[in-house]
Amino acid sequence: MGRVGGVTTVNVVDEAVRLVDGPTGAPSGGKRAVDLVLGLLLCLVALPVIVVSAVVVGRLFRTWPLFVHLRTGHRGRVVAIPKLRTLAPGTPIYADKTVTDLGPHSRFANTLRSTHLDELPQLFLVPIGRLSLVGPRPRMASEVADHGDPVYETVRTSVLQGCTGLWQISGHRGRVSDRPEYDEYYVREQTFRLDAWILWRTLRQLFVAGTVELADIPSWTRRRPPAG
Repeated sequence: MGRVGGVTTVNVVDEAVRLVDGPTGAPSGGKRAVDLVLGLLLCLVALPVIVVSAVVVGRLFRTWPLFVHLRTGHRGRVVAIPKLRTLAPGTPIYADKTVTDLGPHSRFANTLRSTHLDELPQLFLVPIGRLSLVGPRPRMASEVADHGDPVYETVRTSVLQGCTGLWQISGHRGRVSDRPEYDEYYVREQTFRLDAWILWRTLRQLFVAGTVELADIPSWTRRRPPAG
């Protein structure tokens, strides 16, 4: 049995499920309200950027500028993730970037990938409840199969997967599975304060290069121990 910061992963799962589906409804209801209101606002802001980028990508690659990844989402449900194309049309969409040279075809495509603007279409999954603004990154089925740790998969999918999250702003290359401590930390410590800080750091990284280690996360974002 694994441990997360001195807490068994089974307990982490139980607590995550309580927060998502608990009888009070306060945490899940509040998070859903933020996703709905802020998600709709961000969709409106992002729409012109997506349209312009799609036109440029379509002319650059002379093909449809969007493609879809099927990923594993909340409690193992499949989620169709739309992305802007940044690679040549012949490139397999499920190619493993850790072992395959996936160098973009142009400076514009490179900018989209380095700033993660190619993932903006995912925002439209937030208002309909398929993704959250903040949460663990939805993994490809091949990564889930290769990782081979059902406890870790249960922990990370016990909450709604997110457009951004701790691993996404960490700057680590490779696969999410290589650094499970980021997902485990988020599931254990998830608060509105932590979500707000992650969103701020995501926006900040569009303009200022930087990475986040777990030690960099402010203490005020963590869950407060129960009184008494």
